[in-house]
Amino acid sequence: MRLNTLGRASMNNPFRARLQSGFIASAFRRLGGPAAVGRALEVGCGRGEALGLLAGAFGAREVVGLDLDPRMLSLARRRHPRARLVLADVVRMPFRDAAFDAVFDFGALHIVAEWKRALDEVRRVLTPGGGYFFEWVTGRARRALYPLGAERFERIAPPEAADLLDALARRGLLTEGRIARPRLLAALTYLVGDVLGVARVTA
Repeated sequence: MRLNTLGRASMNNPFRARLQSGFIASAFRRLGGPAAVGRALEVGCGRGEALGLLAGAFGAREVVGLDLDPRMLSLARRRHPRARLVLADVVRMPFRDAAFDAVFDFGALHIVAEWKRALDEVRRVLTPGGGYFFEWVTGRARRALYPLGAERFERIAPPEAADLLDALARRGLLTEGRIARPRLLAALTYLVGDVLGVARVTA
């Protein structure tokens, strides 16, 4: 699913970028334990605001960005001319199994209609012990406005927070309490998800 002009503006602006590099990145580090990773993938990388964080704040040796929108990837390429950027759908990622030590999802998969299939792909490309760092919007009140910013969003049957965690566990992605629920900040800014977490691949 692609964002329209309003959706791209809401997810790609200086305020959102500051929250990503500050609050969200700090929450991921706190919830995920040791930050250093080898190969990192960002799904729905947009114009590349967070790609620099993966190498800087999380110590990734290699960073890959994936997005469905060629316009966003073009902007990301200008920002990160040496980064590997891939035009593809998250439900059909062109990567081998166990290709990444970490997958970062800064509010991307929760607007994917086939979100369960996307989680299957996240699990597939993660190494054993690898981490899925995720930001989701699960509250119905927040999601009621999403059709204004995303094409065909009304067709999505989004999960509640408990359903999301259950779907992760069924795929061998366990959070084990590595969850944050910034409800107040999410409600005040509309720029942060209401569920942040880190799920690790179990053996």
